Amino acid sequence: MSQQKNKIFLIINKFAGHQNGASALDIVIPYLKKHGCSVEYFLTDYPGHATELASQASSNGFDLVVAVGGDGTVNEVAKGLIGSHTLMGIIPMGSGNGLARELGISMNMRKSARTLLEGKTIQLDVCKLNTQHFLCTSGIGFDALVAHKMSKATSRGFLKYIQLVVQESIFYKPLDVRMKIDGVLIEKPVFLITFANASQFGNNAFIAPAASMTDGLIDVVVVRKFAKIWMPVFAVALFTKLIPKLPFVECFKAKQIELELADTPYYHFDGEPGQLQTPAIIKLDAEKIWVRCGK
Repeated sequence: MSQQKNKIFLIINKFAGHQNGASALDIVIPYLKKHGCSVEYFLTDYPGHATELASQASSNGFDLVVAVGGDGTVNEVAKGLIGSHTLMGIIPMGSGNGLARELGISMNMRKSARTLLEGKTIQLDVCKLNTQHFLCTSGIGFDALVAHKMSKATSRGFLKYIQLVVQESIFYKPLDVRMKIDGVLIEKPVFLITFANASQFGNNAFIAPAASMTDGLIDVVVVRKFAKIWMPVFAVALFTKLIPKLPFVECFKAKQIELELADTPYYHFDGEPGQLQTPAIIKLDAEKIWVRCGK
């Protein structure tokens, strides 16, 4: 695939980044046009709109379709491009920006715009929980509960996330879970289980440091129930890539996971909340996606 893409379509979540997503109109578009690109854009109006716009842009022959927003916007745009030859770019504007960080894309809008033209092109694995696609992580347990609470919060951002983590950890009870990882039965109470394509949730919180988005495998991180006195250690381990070293953590690599039972109505996908239906199958999609990255 060529390094220079001239026909570019931006899909902008104007509410991302404390409602600063539309600033891409003043920064990214002039930069791309200055470098000889033909640029069109559209602002999203409702959930799922970004997927529709991305699919249309791919069908209309755009070389590069850019998600301007947070992980939710990136997930929606990706769903419209999976299995196509259309390249996806990212201008990160969210609170976590998990995929952008994983791909070495700068949080600075001008630098990430440069990556759209000068970055590397790679093909990534895509995962599914039942029919819901995810690129970074999905999972059940504590993080899914926090994602659910976060979606209902009146404010966003990292500090709000930390506040919810502290608040919800006080009375949180472990889940009873039964699942098969490539056919091997696991049945135990858990704090959380993460199905990871990427190594991090976002904000450089590394839940699965050994995960690769190109190895054709899903990393499964099982965090068993643990005494609350360990919570600060768990938090530090997330940001120092030491989660696998903790005595109550087990890590696996798998092609498919069968989640037979989970005592929770919640799961998350790329940081977005979802309603869990079991039994659930977590596996790699047969299709992949092309992305522009900074590494």
